[in-house]
Amino acid sequence: MEHTSSEILDRYGIDERRGFLAALDELGEDLPALLEDREARRAIDALEAPPEGFLDDLTEREKERLCLLTGFLASGYVNQLDSEPVDRLPAGIAVPLYDTSQSFGRKPIISYDFLCLHNFQRRDAEEGFTLDNLDTVQQFTTLSDERWFVIIHVAIESAAGPGLVAAASAQDAVREDDPEALRANLETMADSLKAQTDIMGRMTEGNAPEAFATEYRPYYDGFDEVVYEGVDAFEGNPRSYRGGSGAQSCVLPSIDEALGIEHLSTALLEKLLDMRTYMPDKHRSVVDAFAEDVDIRPYVVDRDDPELEAAFNECIEQLRRFRRVHFGQVMQYIKAQTGETTGTGGTDYEDFLPKMENETAEHKV
Repeated sequence: MEHTSSEILDRYGIDERRGFLAALDELGEDLPALLEDREARRAIDALEAPPEGFLDDLTEREKERLCLLTGFLASGYVNQLDSEPVDRLPAGIAVPLYDTSQSFGRKPIISYDFLCLHNFQRRDAEEGFTLDNLDTVQQFTTLSDERWFVIIHVAIESAAGPGLVAAASAQDAVREDDPEALRANLETMADSLKAQTDIMGRMTEGNAPEAFATEYRPYYDGFDEVVYEGVDAFEGNPRSYRGGSGAQSCVLPSIDEALGIEHLSTALLEKLLDMRTYMPDKHRSVVDAFAEDVDIRPYVVDRDDPELEAAFNECIEQLRRFRRVHFGQVMQYIKAQTGETTGTGGTDYEDFLPKMENETAEHKV
């Protein structure tokens, strides 16, 4: 069913007093239905660009919410299924997406941070980040498969927390020449990596490969030569951005840097490094801090301590195992369903991911 712009504005409560901000929440709630009915573009086209300085009175949390909503709406608009391609993003979404993204030091497209890291809620705020206590905030579809995919990643990130803290403490132990503290922190890192892999292994419990490949993964695709209308900084020039990808998480790059794992400089690696530019500033700073700090591996080699070497090697093994399980899931959820060998972030995973795993294993001492 088609609607006029005036009808759409009235439907979502967009008027001179409220503007578009409050209305976006309702539009976000309706996004799955709008996409299913192929009406998302008409609804989004009806939005007007926000007034200059609209971010000034928003809290940090409100900016995050606005960035999440406009990111979902933008990707829904560009990647709407069974629809003609578009090469423009209307100002009503392009401007707030660009401005909020600028405030977080990130690209103006929905990436891993807002697909997963900001896109969750706990059913019971007093309980932890377990799969039975997590839910999504926003989705492209009403499928429980999409919810499960997102909360699996949220739970993985939560399980990574102790490992990242231990990695920083491990580097402290190297600087302080404290092998016992280093060994204890390496054991914590290995436990954390194992927990992350175990959670990832539960993906098939609630996320069917066919649903992933055909129903909602297409919305994670990037933009190819899209004009962001109303964004003066782009001067009307089209922009291309990679889609959302787990490679935009800071967890594994941080662990790689801490352990001193080096990957061969290839064209594929350059793509992976480019993924870091899709992280928020704070997350890139974390990876950079691990990279600039001391490497753990040379210290372990020089100490010639069997227990320390065993703890380090277990970290490497758990990291290798994570990458092996991840590659298996990529083959199951993407290659087997679509025949594609390129992920939403634009990397040739069938060639690249096994190389990452092998290079990880080669760093055992």
